[in-house]
Amino acid sequence: MRAAYILIGFALLLPVQAVADPMRDAVLAGAARCESIPDNRTWLDCFYGSAQPMRSLLGLPPAPAAQVQLVPSPILTPVRRPAPAPVTAARPKEDGFFASLIGSTKPMVSDMPMAAYRFAPNHTFTVTLKNGDVYQQEESDLVFAKWTRDPASYRVTITAAADKYVLRVKGEPGVSFRVHRK
Repeated sequence: MRAAYILIGFALLLPVQAVADPMRDAVLAGAARCESIPDNRTWLDCFYGSAQPMRSLLGLPPAPAAQVQLVPSPILTPVRRPAPAPVTAARPKEDGFFASLIGSTKPMVSDMPMAAYRFAPNHTFTVTLKNGDVYQQEESDLVFAKWTRDPASYRVTITAAADKYVLRVKGEPGVSFRVHRK
């Protein structure tokens, strides 16, 4: 019984995130467009018609065509898109409780050439990437790089791992370095 209380207490401490579901969003957007209908009966038919995308997804019988036709079409306005930003390493997004413990598998930097690297007397390295980001190897890391070629010939992928990062070099399978951003 004590274990059950502990599990319930732990479950209450976990952050709960709403599941983003595009189909639910479409249904709710359709229902919101019904708001302009003044007659309650017609509004209710429109409301039922707005659920048609979810009905289709769940394999339910379709709503009557008269209800579906009551849902006003969304008003589409042209979107002015800004010029694309230069490619830079993105900061890691907060993924939640478990991702903060074990890290994310999404690369922050992928296949980026090095601009420079240098080694410290303790054999750890500092890497400058082509986009200007600088990463330094953790002193506690027990894996040491043995790079000798031109920095541009090394391509780097960096992934978030707890409060640090993991740096991998293309062509060096199974080798990863613990680094932090400088």
